[in-house]
This record gives sequence, C-alpha cells and structure tokens, in this order.
Amino acid sequence: MPAQADERVRILGIRHHGPGSAALLRKALDVLDPACVLVEGPPEGDELIQYIADPDLKPPVAMLLHASEEASLASFMPFAEFSPEWQAIDWALKHERPVRFCDWPAATSLSLQKAAREHPESAPPQPRADALDLLASVAGYEDGETFWNGLIEQHGASGQEALSVFASIETAMTEARAQEGLSPQSPDEVLRNKQREAFMRTNIRAALKEVEGNIAVVTGAWHISGLRQATKAADDRALIKDLPRLKVEATWVPWTDSRLSAFSGYGAGVISPGWYRHLWSLYTRQKLPSAEEFASVWQSRTAFKLREEGYTAPTASAIEATRLALGLAALRDLPMPGIAEMREASLAAMCDGNPVPLAMLERQLYIGERVGEIGGRVPQNPLARDLAEWQRKTRLKPQDLELEIKLDLRSEAGLLKSTLLHRLNLINVPWGKLLDAQAGRGTFREVWVIEWEPSYSVSLAEALVYGVTIEQAAANATLKKARETTSITELASLIQRALVSDLPETAASCIEQLQAVAVNSSDVTDLMKAVSPLVRVLRYGTARSLPEDALRSLIVSISVEINAGVRMGSRGLDEETTAARISAMETYDEALRLFGDDALTSSWRDELGKIVDDDQVTSSIAGLSLRRLHDVRAWGLERVAAEFARHTGSRQPRESGAFLEGFLRGGSEILLQDEPLLQLLDAWLCELSETDFTDSLPLLRRSMSNFDRVARRRVLEKVQSGRQQSTLAAPDLTNESNPAFEAALPLLYRILGLGEPA
Repeated sequence: MPAQADERVRILGIRHHGPGSAALLRKALDVLDPACVLVEGPPEGDELIQYIADPDLKPPVAMLLHASEEASLASFMPFAEFSPEWQAIDWALKHERPVRFCDWPAATSLSLQKAAREHPESAPPQPRADALDLLASVAGYEDGETFWNGLIEQHGASGQEALSVFASIETAMTEARAQEGLSPQSPDEVLRNKQREAFMRTNIRAALKEVEGNIAVVTGAWHISGLRQATKAADDRALIKDLPRLKVEATWVPWTDSRLSAFSGYGAGVISPGWYRHLWSLYTRQKLPSAEEFASVWQSRTAFKLREEGYTAPTASAIEATRLALGLAALRDLPMPGIAEMREASLAAMCDGNPVPLAMLERQLYIGERVGEIGGRVPQNPLARDLAEWQRKTRLKPQDLELEIKLDLRSEAGLLKSTLLHRLNLINVPWGKLLDAQAGRGTFREVWVIEWEPSYSVSLAEALVYGVTIEQAAANATLKKARETTSITELASLIQRALVSDLPETAASCIEQLQAVAVNSSDVTDLMKAVSPLVRVLRYGTARSLPEDALRSLIVSISVEINAGVRMGSRGLDEETTAARISAMETYDEALRLFGDDALTSSWRDELGKIVDDDQVTSSIAGLSLRRLHDVRAWGLERVAAEFARHTGSRQPRESGAFLEGFLRGGSEILLQDEPLLQLLDAWLCELSETDFTDSLPLLRRSMSNFDRVARRRVLEKVQSGRQQSTLAAPDLTNESNPAFEAALPLLYRILGLGEPA
C-alpha cells in the first residue's frame, strides 16, 4: 500500500478466540475510534454481521458457508463471545461504524477445496512449525501457547498500553514470518497466503477510498507483514483474477465449546474454551481483578464442581489451592497464574494428587459444555428453522454432551420426541442413537443417547433437496432410497424406519416396492432378513398409526415364499453363505413366534422337519433345524435323539462336526437350562464306543469353542453330579456312575483345557 495509506490503516494482529486479544482489541478500538472496521473473514458473511447485535444470537455460533449446488462442500467460521473478531464487530455495531469482512471469498476457498477433493495430491502437505513456538523458544517458554497466554491473554493493559502491545505483536510476528527457513511452508500454503493477502489488501484500498479517517483491520497476527507489503493494486488483481468461484450460501448455525477446542481437530481451536470464558468474564469487569482474586474465583469454581461430583473439596482446600497457584506463577515469573498453574494447584490441594477427579471435570470445567443459540429473527435455512420449532415443541434442547433419555411412547411428549429423532436419522442427522426400543414391559419405551454436533447443520443443508420441513424431507429421502435399491433387506428396513417415523404413506409406497421385488427374488436368506424388522414394527401399532393390513399381508406372502423354498435352497451351500443362512433362520424363527400366525408357524416347522430328513442339506443347517424342533417340543425326545444319532454317527467327521455345531448354537446357558438337551448329549456320549468317543471329542470341542472356561466347567460339573434324569434307553446315570464315562472324564478335561477333574 502507498506510504500515506499506512498512516490511516491500523492493523491489529490477534489470536483467534483469544480473550486477552479481545480485551486488548476493545481498548485499542476505543482509543483509535476508527471510521471503518475490517475483519478477517469471507465477504459472503457481510449480510450476517447485523445479527450479531441481536440479543437472541448467543455464542458460540458459526457462520456456515456452503456451495449452493453441493451443500456437503462447506466451511465454518466459529465465534465465541471472547473471539476478537466477534468483539470487533460488536464494537463497530454499537458505535454505528461500517464493518465488513475482508478475507478472500468462500466462493473461492470452497472451489479450491472441491478441486483438492477431486484431485488429491500424492504427497501430504509439509508440516509447518508454529510461529508462536518459534517466538516462545527465543523467549524461554516451553511452547507458543504458554508464551502467548503469559504475554497477551492474561495482560491487563490500559487503552494506550493496548496499542503498544499490538505494535509489539506486529514486530515480533513480522520477524517470525521472515525466518522462513525455521518455519518452512509448502508451495501451496505460500501461494494460498499470498492470494488471501492480495484479497485483503484490495479490500483495504477500497475502504480507504470510501471513508475518511482511520481504518482498523483485525486479522490473525501471522498476516500483518503480508498486509504491510507495498504492492501495486494491479499486481494484486492479477494474482486473484483467475481464481475459480462457486455460488455460496451463508447462514448462522449453533456451535459448541467442544468444537472450539483444538482437540476437536479445529485448526484455530484453543485448548480450553471453558478457561478462556472464565478469563473473559473477568476482563469484562470495569476494574481488572488482582492476581489473588483471579486465582480464587477459579479455584472456588473448581471446588464447587468437585463437590457436585461427590468429592470433599472444603473451602480451606480451595484457599490453599489459590495460594499454591500464586506461588507457582511467582516461581515461573508469570504475572498471573495460567491454566497449568491452576490445574497443578487444584490437583495437589483438592485432589490429593489423584488425577481422576480433575479428569472427570475436564469437559465441564476446562473445555465447557455450552451450545450457542440462534434466535427467531436470524435467517436460517427452512429445515433448520423447522428443527428449531420441533426442538421448542418437544423441549429437546441441543446440548454439547452425551445424554441418555427414556421415552414413553404412550405419552404425546414421548411419541413426538421419538418421531423427531427417527425422522432426523432418515435425513442423515443422527442427533439421537436408539439404544433400546423394548426397554421395560411391552414396546412402549425407547432409550436414546443424544448429543448435538455442529456438523449436523451441514446435513440439514444437504437435505434441503428433499423438502423444506423435517417431515417432508424425511419422506422424500426415504422414497428416493427405496427407488434406488433392489435389496429386500434394505427395503424392509426402510419400511420399518418410515413407520416408526410416523410416515405411513411413505411406508405404504415402500411396501409396494418390496412386494414387487420379492416376487422375483430367489434369495431365501434376504427374504428371511426382511421378515424380522417388519414383524418388529407391528409392535409399535399401539403407539403409532400403522397400515397393519398391508403389513401383515406382506409378511404372510414373504413367509410363504420362504417356507416353500428354504429346503431346496439349503443344499450345497459354501461356508460364508451357510453362516448367513443360519443367522437369518434364527431371526426368522423368532419373528414367526412374535407374529403369531399358526398356519405359517406350522408350515415352517414342517419345513424344518424336511430339512432334518434331507441328507443333501448342509449339515450345520440341519443341526440348527433339529435344535429348533426340540426347543419348541415339536418332536419328542426319542425322535430328536434318533435324528441326532443318525447325523452324528453316519456322516464324515467334518459333516458331523458341522451338524453338532449347528445343534449346539446358543451358548452354554442353553445346555445348563435345558435338562433334556443336556441329557440327550450326555446319553449320546455314553453310548459311543471307546474309539468313536475319542474321535468325537474334537467335534465336541469345536462345538463348545464359544463356551468360556467357567461355562465348560459348569457343564461338566452338572453332568458329573448326576442330576439329569434320562428318559431314553441309555445307561442309568441318575444314581450310579457310568464306568465308561468315569474312565473318559480325565481325557475330556484335558482336551477341553480344564486340567484334571476334582
């Protein structure tokens, strides 16, 4: 810029989200009294600036800037109440001074982001050392965070002193940036900074022409020397002339403390937003607190939070923690205790050196749990507006912490909350995750875990293509997924999700789609998987309006197809297909029990019997079928025993092992609770010859491989105790020991890895 322009331009280098920077900035602006304020940020946000004066817009909030045609291509510009940019804009609005953003447009940055996404670089960007770390090492500090906090964030300067502090920041950061060898940048990063600063210099020139008087430029301290470069306007225009652009939309969205934290991955984040909010609350006082007051307020708050968690944190300990924090600051030559001194003092004086209590307070005390609010007058996209209305109606407040809520679907309030959470999941806004839909008696309760993430605002923007209300968008998104899939399982899941989201018309359309697909399907496993969610959803019928007749008709037609094709479809399956079929058979069998159609159930059991009799059916499927017939007592124990002996004695060891594995599915508790089943297995073992018994032990071990050591011992102890009462023509194990079993028992213990019998 021309030399004469430098006299009117005051560049104030700040640290993003630094409360000390914000406090110094307010004082500097009061002294400078600029005619115009320019703030680092995308110019698409200029229309949103006016709403910062709205008392209902409560930070933390963020400007969401996304491509109009591709909402997933988005960026956020977060603000806390202690962000210097927020305070600069607030000062300008209160003093009725022009204020606008001066950084490069989001239209350009998002366009470059899209190009990088489509053509990723083969080499990762080079890591760049933080300029603050460079300054900290020269000044004798451990890291840049401690250095900046000690000199800036905890600095209680007056107005004139604030200007001198900003002058010192400019000198130091200019020198740090000049040391390119110590702080290397990738070529892309160098070019990006040059282009951004060309945009900012161009906007500064425009402001100089528009207003008389001084212009305050609030920017990240790294960019100060770049803005001071004496470049020609034509050169800057040439540098940014051919940059690509996209059409961009901007709006305010709620933000959270955890997303302001550097631990969230946010590049400009701070370590402890909660701590910085504490600093800002002290800086807003008319008189800055003394070091003693500064430390005592924080330690009192820590003691209060510890007592809330059930720890003994007496006032005397808080006083000792305050003294210790002040002593540590003095030893380290700090004007005020920092977060490290405060934490160490709390740990020693109130936690007896135990880090667990303070770790429990990390989220509440150091990071913070605040979620911003937008208010009714601030423009939002239609879906965000509708969601805000739903949140008000259901009294579900977005919070920056994980909460478990239990909903009673028999109440209007519980049903509304459930409907909202289910509909949001349909449009990829997983605010709530369903843990249990059958907690308590019946199916009138749901257990959810909810936690709000700011990124859900992007998902809401993406869902606008489906509608302008939550209900409309959820319905249209579901219909689109149904039209694009031919998977019976996925269609059944969509029907279930539509019904529990109170979208009966959408569910009816998905039912028609599923019926059309099921007619031409020969995949019995897929058909089986579809029945279970459809049956389960009928259990919501007392709480939601459902097309029960259509749903029941669909379940019956699919089940008839399954029963007709399951035996032929279970022959000669490979291992992977067999595992999927067995899992599907278990869920289908349970679904039929819940469905309660006697004709279907009888037909299914008949088919299970045919599967057991068919020697061409895969062995493990035959084993599971026989077991299911035994569980419901459809066959007598003698018939079950006969088929069990046939399958385990007349086949190859591998097939016998697979049959036994299918037959014993369900875990150790099945054997322990089902006396006839354990009796059957015991009798089979006792009837084996010595050679067959030894050959069968590996099969038995494989079948019980999912039993833990305790479960195996319990099974053997129950057999050994002689409590079972056999109803088969087998050796009497009730009152007399079996010599063959007693002789084989030590070997059985060794094979099962249980050592010697007691």
